[in-house]
Amino acid sequence: MSISRRKFLRQTAYATSALAGASTLAACGIFEKDPQGADSGKEEVTRPVTQDKQTLYIYGWATYVNNQEVLEGFTKETGIKVVGDAYDSNEVMLAKLEASGGRSGYSIIYPSDYMVTQMRDLKLLAPLNKKLLPNLKNISENYLELPHDRGAVFSIPVSLGTTGLAYNVKAVRSIVGDEPMDWNYLWEHKSKLRITLVNDPREVMGMALHMLGGSYNTKEPEKIEQAFQKLRELMPAIANFTTDAWRDPLASGDLMMCMAFSGDAISLARQDPNIKYILPNSGTSIWTDTMAIPRGASNIEGAHAWINYVMKPEVASKISDANSFGTTNKLAKSMIPEDLKAISALEPTEAMISKSGRITKLEPEVLQIYEGFWTRLTTGLG
Repeated sequence: MSISRRKFLRQTAYATSALAGASTLAACGIFEKDPQGADSGKEEVTRPVTQDKQTLYIYGWATYVNNQEVLEGFTKETGIKVVGDAYDSNEVMLAKLEASGGRSGYSIIYPSDYMVTQMRDLKLLAPLNKKLLPNLKNISENYLELPHDRGAVFSIPVSLGTTGLAYNVKAVRSIVGDEPMDWNYLWEHKSKLRITLVNDPREVMGMALHMLGGSYNTKEPEKIEQAFQKLRELMPAIANFTTDAWRDPLASGDLMMCMAFSGDAISLARQDPNIKYILPNSGTSIWTDTMAIPRGASNIEGAHAWINYVMKPEVASKISDANSFGTTNKLAKSMIPEDLKAISALEPTEAMISKSGRITKLEPEVLQIYEGFWTRLTTGLG
């Protein structure tokens, strides 16, 4: 779902249920000060370094670790207390786990699909014990064979997301007339539109590559440059590159259309009927968030219990309702709220999937090419 990818909720927070307990645990020596916080001049944070089997430390996107109903339900069912910390990008999570040398203290993490591949290659993930996951049968089989982790050896996909177009219906109708159906709409009406694109080089460059008939994961420098030149044509219409700060301006009509991740856009559309979210007809970026166990996790049993609990259909439906993402749980689909089910772009159809792509890991030297063109695009250096 950048980053960094998938900054669907850019905030750093502790799960509310954990706040009271964190200070007590710190006094007992279960937490240590994070040296990165002191060196950076930022507010000092704590991180777990040891834990007992009756406490489970989770590190994930805020929408997962701050879901009080799910956290409390797990504790009631298992007797295991949950402490959740939130990150705002996959890269922040990766850096913390790498720096800890396998002693981060977290027993559950929520990497997005492409990050699973990277962490697997770095040997930062523990293989799953399927015998402890009887609810795995609730996950649609096609999601267990995705290229980032075929056979779900190291991760379980939990949420399904897309990248598309959110727009203000009244503003678009009054200024342009017709409503968007595909990415090319941005170019056709660039003289009339005021838009934002996500602050994510792989997503934005990938979208342009896709429009030009290529892949989101193109490695050829000349094709990447063609995508850059295509995006330069849009600059007069682009207000800024932002993953998050588009919601209020879009709702007010100051912005007309925004490239957005599905959870953010659908959440806004559920609150404001004047906002729509569509998947472009020619296809788009599709991605999943997963649950995984980091190497060195000290509560392996509790981690498997958490994954198994989240795969219960009634729990999966609550998570989908909270974050406005599609669910990989085939039994949960009928349980999600009607207003969410009514949004056709919630989950891509098989036809849409066949036209779309998934962002995958690229070699560092290729990423440097993307970053170079991205810097030129976002700074206006040409």
